[in-house]
Amino acid sequence: MSELYHKIGYWALVDIGIIAIIIYQLLLLIRGTRAMQMVLGILMTVGFAFFISQIYPLTTLKWLMDKFYSSIIIIIVILFQEDIRRMLSRMGKKTVFPTQEQVSSKQMLDEIARACAALSSKKIGALIILERNILLTRYVDVGVLIDAKVSKELLLAIFHPTAPIHDGAIVIQQGRIAAAGCFLPLTRDEDVDPNFGTRHRAAIGISEETDAISVVVSEETSSISIAVDGIVVRKNDAKDLRKSLTQLLATENNDLGDTIIGNVKKTSWVDRIFFRSKGE
Repeated sequence: MSELYHKIGYWALVDIGIIAIIIYQLLLLIRGTRAMQMVLGILMTVGFAFFISQIYPLTTLKWLMDKFYSSIIIIIVILFQEDIRRMLSRMGKKTVFPTQEQVSSKQMLDEIARACAALSSKKIGALIILERNILLTRYVDVGVLIDAKVSKELLLAIFHPTAPIHDGAIVIQQGRIAAAGCFLPLTRDEDVDPNFGTRHRAAIGISEETDAISVVVSEETSSISIAVDGIVVRKNDAKDLRKSLTQLLATENNDLGDTIIGNVKKTSWVDRIFFRSKGE
């Protein structure tokens, strides 16, 4: 081991460590997003093409791969220009190590649970998004900026049917309501329960593209649900919701099946078992 250390050198180890940290942070930024799917697709395609070009005498393919390697930076910039621009504009706002502000407080979860229970009793629809590792700034920017402490009263006021922004979603960042009236991407999964309305489809969509937690209150059935990783699970009451949110925010695991409902897999019949609502 000592011989290996002397051959590599101290600064080489530091260099490797810095690169590893940078790659890790980049993976955190794109984890769970469509960018991650694109990266995996590119790596698989390029890897397969490189493997074939090295084994067989495919001159044209080998020439094409050589040109691809020399232009990889330009290709990455073109494919991920929106993500890169957003990352650079917000650089420094998300630290490497979690701070106290990033740790969801007990009071915040209590307020969310109480608000959802109150909204459910009045059959008022709501969609609350809790940010985790992947930044939701792109959705916050198109909403109405609030930057306020999470409280039951404020949540009820925002989602009241007479409020001008009650149809949009609330995004919570670092334990505070960052914005309201936010519009989210709808899921494109064809296996989603056809009875789901726009609110639930948006909750599923944002959970598919990011690692965010979506809390949904149905306007028609008054049921409360959580969506994570494209899976929707109904909660029995405010206490059950509070417990599930605590578990999800306390772990880095994005798989709702392992965290909340065991080994349930993401299939269409699962949604029908846990959620038989109509409309929203």
